[in-house]
Amino acid sequence: MIRKHSPEARISWLVFKHNSEILINHPLIDHLFIVDRHANFFSQIRHLGREMRRHRFDLVIDIQSLFRSGLFSLLSGGKRRVGYANGQEGSTLFYTETYNIPTRSMHAVDGYIKLCEALGMESAGQVDFPLPINEDNRRRVRQLLSGFPDGHPLITISPSARWPTKCWPERHFTSLGDWLIAETGAKIALVGSPDERGVAKRVSAAMKYPVLDLTGTLSLLEVGALIEMSDLFVGNDSGLMHMASATKTRTVAIFGPTDPRRTGPYNPLATTVQADLECMPCFRKRCRELLCMEQVDPLKVGTACLSQLQKKISERGG
Repeated sequence: MIRKHSPEARISWLVFKHNSEILINHPLIDHLFIVDRHANFFSQIRHLGREMRRHRFDLVIDIQSLFRSGLFSLLSGGKRRVGYANGQEGSTLFYTETYNIPTRSMHAVDGYIKLCEALGMESAGQVDFPLPINEDNRRRVRQLLSGFPDGHPLITISPSARWPTKCWPERHFTSLGDWLIAETGAKIALVGSPDERGVAKRVSAAMKYPVLDLTGTLSLLEVGALIEMSDLFVGNDSGLMHMASATKTRTVAIFGPTDPRRTGPYNPLATTVQADLECMPCFRKRCRELLCMEQVDPLKVGTACLSQLQKKISERGG
């Protein structure tokens, strides 16, 4: 929306280092400021603040509206610093303008759109999330998939997430994978970050059928290329789930403590599966029982997967 509204604008983006790859050389972004989540936060403030102020920003938009993002908006030296009136952790103290947008009752993406509209930008209409996936990314993925037989659906599964409470039990992913292979002859690839290799290794080791474990071996854009090629993506509420939305890939997303109405896949080709408990959504990062994830039946998830695969076959006219 910003680029459409102001084609000549110089647009910068502040991003965590581990996510920066999908924004480097992005066609809609002119400059990146990169924050290392694992480095000392306060040691980065002076350097980043000085670098941002050199750009002399006319407008800074904080769509996260948390203390850290609000502080960086102040350090930018921007003439106008904009955020949500219901921003958390005292973030509103750092803004020159706030807007009353009921973000708690809408999808996060719709909240971003409403904020841009409040700033005088025209409605975006269809929302796209272009990723700079290139042919080299796709070529490497095709090479890795070359051992898979043709004629069977390709399913990419991400069995982990940053919050422990967002993670469907590993044994459920094992059951789901075996069931999908038995029912459809699917070829399954597991993906995730290097920190999630242990989860994927345990899931694949417990399965009766072989899968291709690519966890921690692909760049983010190569993961994007794999998801783009897949007939179906299955995973928890995670960044890779949102990447599946960006590539318009059919998706089955498993939710527990978070709310799919706010952070679910922004993708008409997606299905969300969750239990029905009074405590949901709680948004907790820790839980002793984690019933909301335990009670999501693998057969229910598998049935949703079959439905999505059948729709994919219908699209192809098969």
